[in-house]
Amino acid sequence: MTNKVNQERVHEIFNKISGDYDKMNAIISFRQHDRWRASTMKKMTIPKAGAVLDLCCGTGDWTFDLAEAVGQEGHVTGLDFSENMLQIAEKKLMMLSAQGLNNVKLIQGDAMSLDFADDSFDVVTIGYGLRNTPDYLTVLKEIRRVLKPGGQVVCIDTSHPTLPVYKQGFELYFKHIMPAFGRIFAKSYKEYQWLQKSAQDFPDAKTLKGLFEEAGFKDVRYQMFGGGAVAAHFGKK
Repeated sequence: MTNKVNQERVHEIFNKISGDYDKMNAIISFRQHDRWRASTMKKMTIPKAGAVLDLCCGTGDWTFDLAEAVGQEGHVTGLDFSENMLQIAEKKLMMLSAQGLNNVKLIQGDAMSLDFADDSFDVVTIGYGLRNTPDYLTVLKEIRRVLKPGGQVVCIDTSHPTLPVYKQGFELYFKHIMPAFGRIFAKSYKEYQWLQKSAQDFPDAKTLKGLFEEAGFKDVRYQMFGGGAVAAHFGKK
């Protein structure tokens, strides 16, 4: 499935909001995003000493959690297309390195065309990034290509609640209140208005499951969070 996004515009947006990204995630999700990620990781198969790729890694929070999970014998590569987001991640990594975390590499790259050999990783993750790529299916096929046979893909992203009343309230929140928060807390109304639109246009969990299967993944399943506002998808190569 193709998402009609302007890559240059998306790059500009994430470079601009990078400094407030972590703060805004906490505000927008009412500090639930960390719990959703932790719950997702409990359901993952993360091999000790494994090789993990975290796509659209942003400021690195999931990257660093994965690095702890694989242990010092493992390795995690965090990839993002925004140099400003990666700068924030690098600052965090410097502090974590002083505490002994030395199994992470951060690189700039394009999830649509990964510069890795086939069958390179045990696990590939992508958190809140798939919806901002130009072609979801292309990204999923690239993920499958770089995964080792038997490897796992895990995606966390926004979804669409179906419960009456909550659904309408969620849509109102995302369409009007979230951009207002962007204006108040990050001076970025237009940027968060665009991000709201990318979430609105993103497939629901069932449709996205079908895209995973179309990309060739097996045993695809998903778990909903936040009353259906967020979904974590799991699949195997």
